[in-house]
Amino acid sequence: MPHLKSTDLEQSRHRDLARMKRLATGLLLAVTAIYIVARLFRDFAPWVGYVEATAEAAMVGALADWFAVTALFRHPLGLKIPHTAIIPNRKSQIAEQFGRFVQENFLSEQVISDKIRAMNLSRQVAVWIVAPKNAEAVAEQLTAGLAGAVRVMNDADIQRMIEQKVADKIRDTSFAPLIGELLTFLTSGRRQQEAMDAAVRIALNLLEDSDEQLREKVGTETPWWFPSSLDKAVYKKLVRSLSKTLYEMQMDIFHPMRIKLVKMTDQFMEDLKHSQDIRNKEVSIKEDLLNQPALRDFTGTLWQDIKQALLHQGEHPNAELKQTIQKSVIKFGESILEDRALANKIDGWADTSARHLIRTYGHEVADLISGTIDNWDATATTERIELQIGRDLQFIRINGTVVGGLAGLTIHLIAELSSLADISLTDLWPL
Repeated sequence: MPHLKSTDLEQSRHRDLARMKRLATGLLLAVTAIYIVARLFRDFAPWVGYVEATAEAAMVGALADWFAVTALFRHPLGLKIPHTAIIPNRKSQIAEQFGRFVQENFLSEQVISDKIRAMNLSRQVAVWIVAPKNAEAVAEQLTAGLAGAVRVMNDADIQRMIEQKVADKIRDTSFAPLIGELLTFLTSGRRQQEAMDAAVRIALNLLEDSDEQLREKVGTETPWWFPSSLDKAVYKKLVRSLSKTLYEMQMDIFHPMRIKLVKMTDQFMEDLKHSQDIRNKEVSIKEDLLNQPALRDFTGTLWQDIKQALLHQGEHPNAELKQTIQKSVIKFGESILEDRALANKIDGWADTSARHLIRTYGHEVADLISGTIDNWDATATTERIELQIGRDLQFIRINGTVVGGLAGLTIHLIAELSSLADISLTDLWPL
């Protein structure tokens, strides 16, 4: 059984309860003593009878209320009288009923909804967060919380998650049609001829810049016995032919080679958009890319960069992130104050959310309350309940003593008056 922790407040309540018990018990002993004395001197004077009757009734009332109060928490005088020690004996039922009471009266949808709407929650929040100090506090807590969350995260787990997300995104995205659409856009209309002119110019420049490499290539491709003079002649012929063709293509947009190249480019773009073979090759290329260590290095570096940035933002009071959040919080509060429709939406959302939470988890709260009380030790439960209401119950004992005494005095007075009335009537009857 879990033990209940004692607090300063509980200790204070213990002292108050003990004091009230002493007061109520002292009053019982006082009226008992008065009754005994009055009983011994009942013939001393007529008024002693009134004292005796008052003390007797007060004593009876005090004893009855002492029994009733004591029976709630324990067996009076240790005697196991039926229907005593009610709280420890019915702890489970009390726990269940208390949980149900809280659920029905405090955790009902209507009660919570009425409370939220009466609070005008959106306006209260908005008025609070537009204050610069409050907005700064919110921003500070958010940035600190974000930095704290990042600090406790497992780097390996986060890196694996990023890798998986990147891999899934790459696998799910078909790049070939996108490239095809992009190329189609870039080469549409006059841009096609401009792109072809640029390609021809690049080819000419490449041919000029690769003079030495082409010479060596021609030399290595011809047989060893082939004269070097012929190698040079072949090279010149080849270069001259290529240059001439490229120049003609540059000058004439209707050149057959240029037209053929345009057709090939158009077909390639269509294949990118619709060819299943290219899609299959794309899948293979993407898998090769995903298996590259460089990608894992990139994702790991990416997370470390993000982590360090967030930690820096969270640890520095004048960080840009904090300032941005603060401005956003103030702007949001101002929007709520200026836009009644937005405020109504927020209130409605809060109401709907609260109703959903109560509807979904209200019974769990009640079960938590019931289970917590039920798991308490019976003695601890009795002590806790007595600590909360015992002081008021001692007033019941005191009030019972006073009311009992007044009732006894009243009854004795009525009895005495009745006796006098009977005597008077008897004396007057002969008349």
